[in-house]
Amino acid sequence: METELAQYIRLIRRWLWLIVLAAFLAGGAAYLQASRQIDVYRASATISVGSYFQAPNPTAGEIYTGQQLAQNYVVLAKSRSVLEAAIEEGDLPISVGTLSGSISASVIEGTTFIRLTATHPDPILVVQMVDEVARQLILQSPTNLTPEQQAQVELANQEIARLTQQLEQSRQRLAALQAQIAQTTNPSELERLNEQYNTLITQINEASANIAQFSDTITRLQQRTNALEIVEPAHSLGKLPRDTFQTTVLGAMVGAALAFGLVLLLEYLDDTIRTVDQATQALGLPTLAVIPKFGKSRDSYPQRLIAYRQPDSPVAEEYRTLRTNLMFSANGGKAVFLITSPGPGDGKTITVANLAVTMAVAGWRVLLIDADLRRPRLHDIFEVDNRVGLTTLLALDPGELTDGSFSLYRLPANYAECIRETEVPGLYLIPCGYIPLNPAEVLGSANMQQWFKFFRSSPDIDIILIDTPPVLIAADSAVLASNLGVPAVMVIEAGKTRPAGALRAKERLASLEIDIKGVVLNAVSRRDEGYGYGYDYYYYYYYKKQGSDHQGSSTSTTPVQSRRK
Repeated sequence: METELAQYIRLIRRWLWLIVLAAFLAGGAAYLQASRQIDVYRASATISVGSYFQAPNPTAGEIYTGQQLAQNYVVLAKSRSVLEAAIEEGDLPISVGTLSGSISASVIEGTTFIRLTATHPDPILVVQMVDEVARQLILQSPTNLTPEQQAQVELANQEIARLTQQLEQSRQRLAALQAQIAQTTNPSELERLNEQYNTLITQINEASANIAQFSDTITRLQQRTNALEIVEPAHSLGKLPRDTFQTTVLGAMVGAALAFGLVLLLEYLDDTIRTVDQATQALGLPTLAVIPKFGKSRDSYPQRLIAYRQPDSPVAEEYRTLRTNLMFSANGGKAVFLITSPGPGDGKTITVANLAVTMAVAGWRVLLIDADLRRPRLHDIFEVDNRVGLTTLLALDPGELTDGSFSLYRLPANYAECIRETEVPGLYLIPCGYIPLNPAEVLGSANMQQWFKFFRSSPDIDIILIDTPPVLIAADSAVLASNLGVPAVMVIEAGKTRPAGALRAKERLASLEIDIKGVVLNAVSRRDEGYGYGYDYYYYYYYKKQGSDHQGSSTSTTPVQSRRK
């Protein structure tokens, strides 16, 4: 079983093109959007909460309370009442929503300072926005003095002013008395001047004490923990820099993430068999070979005979693996295998043709029979005439062949022309011939059994491979396998065959006690089973040239007896 990490890696490898494309498109769109944006300016102002930093010995309680209050004023700064008042009082040409989206407030870490910041394309308006919001925050905050407290402050200021003037006058009189005392010699006059001097000293001391008292009252009223004050007026911070690169990278990452999410969704919805583990788990059968996807959809049938055209390719090597596994499973005697598939388009005909080539190249004499009497294709692959073939043989009476040692090379002419020798040495092909109206009955006939016995007893044949229709489309495969008593090999196409269909095909064959040797997983993506690097590395281009040379050679085929003459 694949681990979860291995599954993700497999998905990324298989869908890497989509993820890269989505990242490229999203990154390009983000770059265009960032490059087309207009210039944006920024301004800020700083407001302090409390005046503890002006006190000589602030208490820890004042500092903590100021920090907690600052968090509340950050919320209040963006309240609708503050923003509406700022727009109305400052005559700002913007809406409340625009101002709310442009302004931001935050507490400077570790302090009781609030920083108001705004962004806007207008460099003048952005400063006005910050200034007016800061002013309205202070006006609407509960930190203003009450009317009684404001009256006390005004009265104290008036008294300080009066006492200061009185104190100045008293000091001037005191200086004059000091001059008179210095010049007076009369004892009685000197005594009178000293009494006046002492009285002025007392008045000056009283006035100074009163001024200090009034000043302390003002300080006590104005210096409170819950007081707001602008410590840094609104000012422009200049134009915001454009981080086009970061925006582009972020857009690419978002695009890649969305693409990967789509890949996960597609993988979740995909219920087809793609890997060996999935095939084994769904069918409970051994996987005889994993054939990578090769060629192009527009390739002709002869070009798909890759085991002969490109014998050194990794795909041909997989067909040789299939050959080895099948021959290992043969229980002695002449090997016979019936090749079928759950549905059409699974690649069974291409598989059996390439398998036959690898067996013939290995030195075995192989008889390939096209028993797909509904959509025959083997004659197209090997480029032979399909006028006569299997159905022609079945229409002839095999009882006429009375020789006990049946040989392909001693057949009468009308029989021999139905068996064609291909361009591959040691590979003989019986094409389909004409298509009958009742294929299942033809394949289940006694003549078919008799011809099969002749082929199996021939000393000129080592292996017999039979191509049959899909199991779920027609009963031909099951009828033929049961009639001849031969094992079957099921070909399924990766990414197309669904587990339910493959399981129904297996059960249909198993219900007739047909021995199923295993499955061939065909058209596997090179990324799904790890063929990507090895395929590209070992695929030599000069083999293509050699293959083209083979294609250029004569591909004409003749009856068995004609070729041997």
